[in-house]
Amino acid sequence: MESWSIFCYNERMNKHQQYMRWLHVESTNNQNNKAISRTYKNMSGADELIFLPQSYWEYVDWLEARGDIDFADWVIHCEQNPHLDTPISHLLMYWLWLDECGRWLNCLPTHTTTIPGGFSFWKIEYGNRVWTVGCGRL
Repeated sequence: MESWSIFCYNERMNKHQQYMRWLHVESTNNQNNKAISRTYKNMSGADELIFLPQSYWEYVDWLEARGDIDFADWVIHCEQNPHLDTPISHLLMYWLWLDECGRWLNCLPTHTTTIPGGFSFWKIEYGNRVWTVGCGRL
């Protein structure tokens, strides 16, 4: 959990940079974060192995079952719009994480009651009343 502090509190980096830094630490140091591969077609029609942790694949499956995304389109989009030297699997993880955070923030359905790592709520207290951004699901 210590690596999340790097992610949450480094204000000089934007969200993407913070997430990518955290992802590098987690993917190299956390044995519980083993990647599972699935094959998708890339722009040229060749097979592309996408490596994501099981929890991310569960989120992809949930989104696709709802008809919210076509992950194959996401793979091609990320290939067409690379970010520096970021591996395509890491870029896809970032977009999935950002999508899930947006769902929490905007009170949209989520596949789990677990808050995405690195996501935090704004909380305002006034007297005995408390307001939170993110529907106050906690």
